Amino acid sequence: MRTYCYECDMDVDIELLEKEVTTIIDNIDITYFAKIATCKKCGNEVYISEISDQNLKIANDKYREKVELIKVSEIEEIISIYDIGKKPLAALLGWGETTIIRYLNGFTPRKIYSDQLKELREPRKMLLLFEKNKKNISEVTQKKLSNRINQLLDGMDGNEDNGAANVARYFLSAIDTEAEEVITPLKLQKMMYYAQGWLLALKNEVFFDEDFQAWAHGPVIPELYYQYKEYGYTTIPKVEQYDSAVFNVAQLSVLDMVKFAYGRYDGKYLEELTHRESPWKEARGECKASEICTRIISKDTIKRYFGELQVKYDIQNKHDLKKYIANL
Repeated sequence: MRTYCYECDMDVDIELLEKEVTTIIDNIDITYFAKIATCKKCGNEVYISEISDQNLKIANDKYREKVELIKVSEIEEIISIYDIGKKPLAALLGWGETTIIRYLNGFTPRKIYSDQLKELREPRKMLLLFEKNKKNISEVTQKKLSNRINQLLDGMDGNEDNGAANVARYFLSAIDTEAEEVITPLKLQKMMYYAQGWLLALKNEVFFDEDFQAWAHGPVIPELYYQYKEYGYTTIPKVEQYDSAVFNVAQLSVLDMVKFAYGRYDGKYLEELTHRESPWKEARGECKASEICTRIISKDTIKRYFGELQVKYDIQNKHDLKKYIANL
């Protein structure tokens, strides 16, 4: 690469060196390894806009990481979950109409604004903001957003009675605390996905009507995600009292089968398994690995896939399933 060197007053060859530097962003020291372009003739640093932009991005990424700022993907998730436009979301927050657009384009938000956005992942927080600032958005957007918030809240508040919540409580009641078994929100979603899949394959029925969406980390039921999201990557407490009589004998057999075969693995491994399988991949389509996706994984697709597995590997019970998974 060649560029102009002011010291030499001519175009020169340069070399890129890596150097640890410290810069200040919002009164916080950020240390990172920067690329430094130097003149091969005189050894002085030369300015190259592309290199400077790369260093600025690295510094901003380090800053975001250090102060735990909201990620671009998380902002995209908020927009997707509430089906709200970028400008209406900014208006609801009382910000300039291009603020969200700038954040999505990589502009680094201040901590206070990042925290405001993070809160909106909780539907009840969004409801409070909506009631406070709904006058800032159009009546059409108000109606649309109100319906979506209520839909999410209904899913959370009514979870004691819906089928997905019953399956979740079954698995949480079956946690083996003596063996120090851990069920995180990630693992719970995947075990529920496999329970639904194998019941469809073996009995041609479903545990619940709720649909899985093809999220970046595998199949997810959004309403259940919000119910358990506070646990993050930690274990969800065991449900101490639970009446499994809500399930019939065939359903209990499938639940035990899934617990026996998949329960020995952690959430990340189960996520990896779903990423190899066609239902999630087909629903994701052309979406990139980390891209927000709310496309539904249809029950027909799930039934077809697990039905084919059941026939191909003659899976009839939990031992057959355990053997199949162990040989993947």
